[in-house]
Amino acid sequence: MNKNKLWFYERFSSQVLENLRRNNIDNFYFKTGKEAKEKVLSMIPQGATVGMAGSLTLREIGLIDELMDGNWKVFNPYLPELSREESLKIRREGVWADYFLSGTNAITLKGELINISAMGNKIAGLSYGKKVIIVAGINKIVKDVKEGINRTRNLVAPMNAKRLDFNTPCKDTAFCDYDLCRSPKYDRMCNQLLVIEGEREKGRLTVIIAGEELGF
Repeated sequence: MNKNKLWFYERFSSQVLENLRRNNIDNFYFKTGKEAKEKVLSMIPQGATVGMAGSLTLREIGLIDELMDGNWKVFNPYLPELSREESLKIRREGVWADYFLSGTNAITLKGELINISAMGNKIAGLSYGKKVIIVAGINKIVKDVKEGINRTRNLVAPMNAKRLDFNTPCKDTAFCDYDLCRSPKYDRMCNQLLVIEGEREKGRLTVIIAGEELGF
């Protein structure tokens, strides 16, 4: 990667990392997603149970594959062969695993985390999981909560709707139509919104930022 980009990403992230610490959220910065993946793997003891939210970031860095092939009990509700009932059961089990892994839709300069969920297991895991590890690319950093919610609804949701073939207006138009999406004929994705402004329990929540674009 260009050295000027590396310098910019590190300086740009420094304010976020400082504010995450102020919000009682542990954090790390790595230049690449590969380094971020290795850090996550080093944090999870062999034999531990691992739950997860749906995250393109975790897949892109190869974390899910390594966990599935390793000596961990992984609750992966996104396997294509699972029935809806089986997937729901595994989502609930994953929330209570020893470790819960996720990406994030946005991180503000003040160290706030913004996430929208369709099913709710992501929200439950982030807010009340035993040990939570979030991996995010540099592209997830935004100015404030308002910009983070706008990013989630108008950028992340349309691309995820297309990727997952959700029946939403944004899948066809690439734009969020909040009122239209509430119609019963659509399979709404943006059902639950969580803004984490801080963490009470020291060491429960860790954010790892990689200095490259990851996920949506």
